Amino acid sequence: MKLFINFRIVTALSIVFAAAIVSNDRAIADNLLPVGIKDSYNLAQTPQRQAEELFNSGNQKLIQKNYTGAIADFSQAIQLAPNFEKAIYNRAIAYDLSGDRQKAIDNYDRVIKLNPQSANSYFNRAVAKAKFGDKQGALSDYKRVIEIEPKSTDAYLNRGNLLQASGDITGAIADFSQILNLQPNRADAYLNRGLAKYQSGDRQGAIADYDLAIEANPTYHLAYNNRAWAKADLGDNRGAMADYDRAIQLNSNYYLSYYSRANLRRTLGDESGAITDYDKSIQLKPDYAFGYNNRGLARRKIQDLAGATKDFTKAIELDPNFAEAYYNRGTARQALKERGGAVSDLKTAAQLYQQQGNKNKSTNALNLARQFQDQK
Repeated sequence: MKLFINFRIVTALSIVFAAAIVSNDRAIADNLLPVGIKDSYNLAQTPQRQAEELFNSGNQKLIQKNYTGAIADFSQAIQLAPNFEKAIYNRAIAYDLSGDRQKAIDNYDRVIKLNPQSANSYFNRAVAKAKFGDKQGALSDYKRVIEIEPKSTDAYLNRGNLLQASGDITGAIADFSQILNLQPNRADAYLNRGLAKYQSGDRQGAIADYDLAIEANPTYHLAYNNRAWAKADLGDNRGAMADYDRAIQLNSNYYLSYYSRANLRRTLGDESGAITDYDKSIQLKPDYAFGYNNRGLARRKIQDLAGATKDFTKAIELDPNFAEAYYNRGTARQALKERGGAVSDLKTAAQLYQQQGNKNKSTNALNLARQFQDQK
């Protein structure tokens, strides 16, 4: 069989129910498509035969995740046969998987120079460029993939994700819709289009797409998670709670569902239940600053000021620019009669809010700091 390693990556986005004081988060599910191997050729030229043998050896090492060894074998093969396209391509894959994306891009460039119709090289180069923050370069490469392979749903999906992240919601919806024209039962396309519709303000449209995602894949926990957020936003708290419960039943290790359900419990006044869910969320993801911050809010609500302060402090340790955590710790410290710490935290919050472009919150924090400072 003829082939190279296909490194196409498809990302599915998810959203998180977040209280007004925290920013939204996004969950990404990466799917690596299957690996393929080449055949060896019984060629008369000794250098070419040696190159093929090194190519085969490199592929075996690549499959074994010995990226350094694979790169060495592919490089030797390329020295023997400088235009050995498959070896250059698989070396790009090895660099990509090893984390050296710049060398991966350089090798994809070389493949494309040899073969301008190499859709896989454009696709993988787009993934690498996006990870480097070169969104325009990535979009250009995905466009080229689609020109070469008009039915490449993976390219539409990843381009839609990039457009969505760049704020082009209309373009993202168009790409996700094109996927569904080609593959009407593709659950991740419904999921991502639902998120784009939610971001555009179309809550009902988002729910309709999440319904279709669940119809296509009844065990798709991300779709239940996202539908819950949309339902809660429309005031359907009972429906939202049922969806969070189902999401957790389907995947009990997904920290964002516990975090989101905890936020909903707080909205419903169930601080104790919220703390239990925050506990589980933090257990699954100990470096999640929002989880500590929001658990601190729940603890403060039940007058556990020491516990709340501890949580806000942990959130700040994890994210030193977390203005809300400084603000929340400041108010908790004031309740504990720690005036100096309270004033200091509120001033820090004001400064961070100012740096982040939130002038109203900055002014409010500074005014509160002055109010505490003036108290006798």
